[in-house]
Amino acid sequence: MNIKNPETERLARELARRNGETVTAAVTVALKERLERQQREEKKEGRLEWLLRLSEQTAPLLNDLPPSDKIGDLLFDKETGLPL
Repeated sequence: MNIKNPETERLARELARRNGETVTAAVTVALKERLERQQREEKKEGRLEWLLRLSEQTAPLLNDLPPSDKIGDLLFDKETGLPL
């Protein structure tokens, strides 16, 4: 690879110097790290899409539930307070 951009070359040399490695190693590590970050972001987006789809599928099932302050009435005996 032949880097023709002066700023890119300067950044690569500075990174290599700071880490005590060759310019090639510095560029390789930097590229791997950036690709890994992007892959993690893609996975996060995939999880978000899955959660949204799951929410859309399950939301209608929750429509028939009583208000949250009444759910205890379904789970516990009113007189004894014991689980049903």
